[in-house]
Amino acid sequence: MSSILKVEQLSISFGGIKALNQVSFEVEKGMIYSIIGPNGAGKTTIFNCITGIYRPDDGKIFFKGEEITYLKPYQVARKGIARTFQNIELFSHMTTMDNLMLGRHLHMKTGVWRGATFIYKNSKAAKEEIAHRKKVEEIIDFLELQSARNHFVVNLPYGTRKLVELGRALALEPELILLDEPSAGMNMEEKGDLMFSIQDIRDDLGITVILVEHDMNLIMDISDRILALNYGEKIAEGLPEEIQRHPEVLKAYLGEEEKVA
Repeated sequence: MSSILKVEQLSISFGGIKALNQVSFEVEKGMIYSIIGPNGAGKTTIFNCITGIYRPDDGKIFFKGEEITYLKPYQVARKGIARTFQNIELFSHMTTMDNLMLGRHLHMKTGVWRGATFIYKNSKAAKEEIAHRKKVEEIIDFLELQSARNHFVVNLPYGTRKLVELGRALALEPELILLDEPSAGMNMEEKGDLMFSIQDIRDDLGITVILVEHDMNLIMDISDRILALNYGEKIAEGLPEEIQRHPEVLKAYLGEEEKVA
């Protein structure tokens, strides 16, 4: 396998607090790579640096061999990196379909709404909108969101809204997707379905996945490789079974007496 993402000596501070301190890791194409650690460990900060929301103080980030360290968020998205957020970032008074259509904006040449309002059915704008709607329908089927298609997001259950946000990220057609706490607020059945969806994203869509998640059973079941952080520093990296037994991980994150089932 070849590397799709490489992070070298990444460091960033906020008000004198070192959020990340020389963190390095590499993600191979086709992997489900997970980042774990207690609250404040720096997990979401890594995502914000990768996607251009934060500018690191030091270090470099490479995507498919090209440095993207100081690109703006829209430039990172154009390269083929999409993400979801720990707190849902959807337009709550728009439908599922409309939210997913907004996820197609980087692929649209005529604007998000122009195709929908254009008078002539055979116009370029109208044809483009039909093509984008077809792609969105494929995502709705893929995530089994048919019943939520025409519902306003504000009226959907929390777990379904998390899936809509995942769908919007998939609408970008990324090569790499960053999932920040995707199972938060989900019940056990929804988490089980999510696990299969993440595996299908990798296996069926060919998208590499980086996952930040607190549910350790989900992490251990789904991950190819895991990075563990504590206080902004890398304390371990390896296969799930290695991380599960790593003394520093058990001490910092799981509790010294606790082991993952």
